[in-house]
Amino acid sequence: MAAVFREYASVAQTGTSDDIALPMEPSPKRRRMRGMTHAKLCKRILLGHGTGHREKYLPWLTLRRKNPSPRSNQVVSWMPPLNRTAHYFSRGEFHTALLLLWLGVHDLREQFPLWPTPHPHPLDGLPHAPDKPHHWSRGLLAIATEANIVHGFEVGTRVPYIASLDLLATVSLPGRTALAAFSSKPISDPNDEIGWRTLERLELERRYTADIGAFYFVSSSALIPLLTAGQLETWLDASTLHCAPHLLASSREFAGIFNDCTNLQINEAVGLAAASLSLPLDDAWLLFRHCACTVPGHRTSTLIHRPAS
Repeated sequence: MAAVFREYASVAQTGTSDDIALPMEPSPKRRRMRGMTHAKLCKRILLGHGTGHREKYLPWLTLRRKNPSPRSNQVVSWMPPLNRTAHYFSRGEFHTALLLLWLGVHDLREQFPLWPTPHPHPLDGLPHAPDKPHHWSRGLLAIATEANIVHGFEVGTRVPYIASLDLLATVSLPGRTALAAFSSKPISDPNDEIGWRTLERLELERRYTADIGAFYFVSSSALIPLLTAGQLETWLDASTLHCAPHLLASSREFAGIFNDCTNLQINEAVGLAAASLSLPLDDAWLLFRHCACTVPGHRTSTLIHRPAS
């Protein structure tokens, strides 16, 4: 080996290489393409990704080890109101979802696909809804062509890119069920410069939602105060009672006692329920937070029909 390096040094000094081949670093192996292919696309569709409602919904995109974000704090969390695990690609998406679920949306689907070709309306197949026909979506390809915006392809392929909405909420309005779409972007200041391609994507989302008769909003984690976001996360933690599973058996009885005390303030009603069930006050407050997230009707009575403590 020493002789090789001596010869290499000699060649470097003379600038000739007639009698020796310079040692080269080994060529790295070509990495396999991990992007979307037609076969992967068909497989995901057959598995049901991007379809269904409530606990039967499977998001089009899911968080895995190989797709972390260098900029966003991503969250995979069990969501009791949905009775399933949800995948949020940023903390802003997560906090927006928590707020929407707290406000009582009927359903909330994250990473919802905007199929490029004509497809059924996103409300089709909604359980316990009137069998009312909805017009199909024209597909994002047609909408992009109409807007004179390049739709795009999956990297390295001719497969049309499958765009997705961050959040698609199903809400109950007087006499009808409606959809509200939310695009969560890391915008902390209204004067922040937004990339041109991002603006084009937002415009395609706006046009898509208008085409299916849905409301459309661009949201940001900056719109939800940190204190509110922290409280929502605390309430979500209490929703499963994983830290005190022995209290689960008392949740219904606690909610019944609490809701019967309509003339008391919240702290007084919690104290009365604690005494009635012979529970420590700390356990009673934990049950209060749990019931507010999970027991039907309890959240409404707590927020609307009660004086503040």
